[in-house]
Amino acid sequence: MNNKKDVRVLIVEDDYPVSEMIQGVLVETGYTVIGEAVNGFEAVDMTQSLKPDVVLMDIRIPGISGLEAARRIQASCPTPVVVLTAFESSDLIEEAALVGVGAYLIKPPDANQLERAITIALIRFRDMMELRRVNESLKQRNEELDAFSYITAHDLQNPLANIIGFAEILQRHCDSMSAKEIKEHLRTVELTGRKMSKTIEQLLMLAHASQAEIDLKPLDMAKIVRYAQTNLAYTLQERGATIVAPEAWPTALGHEQWVEEVWVNYVSNAVKYGSQPPVIELGADDAPNEMVRFWVKDNGPGIPEDEQSNLFNPFIRLGRDQAKGYGLGLAIVRRFVERMGGETTVESEVGKGSMFTFTLPRADQKPC
Repeated sequence: MNNKKDVRVLIVEDDYPVSEMIQGVLVETGYTVIGEAVNGFEAVDMTQSLKPDVVLMDIRIPGISGLEAARRIQASCPTPVVVLTAFESSDLIEEAALVGVGAYLIKPPDANQLERAITIALIRFRDMMELRRVNESLKQRNEELDAFSYITAHDLQNPLANIIGFAEILQRHCDSMSAKEIKEHLRTVELTGRKMSKTIEQLLMLAHASQAEIDLKPLDMAKIVRYAQTNLAYTLQERGATIVAPEAWPTALGHEQWVEEVWVNYVSNAVKYGSQPPVIELGADDAPNEMVRFWVKDNGPGIPEDEQSNLFNPFIRLGRDQAKGYGLGLAIVRRFVERMGGETTVESEVGKGSMFTFTLPRADQKPC
């Protein structure tokens, strides 16, 4: 932000004369004041709703302290924060830094001090967010490396051993085997090879989700859902599945190819784990923080609560007899959705089916 007029400031100060003085200095210096809060709870709420570029926060305010408000702001809607205080101490500076405060000012501040503190807070915030991004990327990469090592050492090695074993049997004993036995062995080799191929394809997709550059655009969700159903047409027909979907969908931002993959995964799981015949309901509704929630409900047996937290983790096998997969599909879904700024959840109760959801930003909202 090179122009100070582009910097939108929220003032948090319960002393009216001080708040007015600070607002006057800010406006005179060229900043834009978008609101004034008088307590810590208002500070958090107004930051979430107004999305300022910087918050000037008094430490001693009603409700919750300025430092606690700053901590909650960084947790819910990260924003540069400058704290205002009547006194200075090393303990205060250390505590402020721990909750993500970018700079501090001794009251009453003058124009030069305000401008310098805001500039420092904006720069430190940018650096902090970049560091968070790098750390999260490294964390994801480490998880992928660990998972890749596991899948390579165990779940790919075992089927590969089966393929080699059946190939050796065919090589040594094909002359004494019947045509039926040979076909059965070859069929086993084929199916095992296809399973390995699918696992490798999903591993590559998971890695691609972390590295690909994407441009989020408004989505025609009705078209994407139709494409997903076409992709699953054979499975839906084979299982006699019924899909109930709305005629109109809210417009969200996303990457079309990834969103289609999310629908394909969710719906195919609903078919696989639903009751016979599967009845699947699709829908969407509003979610907090200017997001849209999309969901898939099934009529299956439900998922035990202690297994739900592992559903989106790569390579976790569930305890259910029918759930023999590697967990790659839902791990890919989670990675896609998180890269698009949303999140995935599951709501399920044994005997009452499951609802898998994902959120995406509204097409007309300003990202937090």
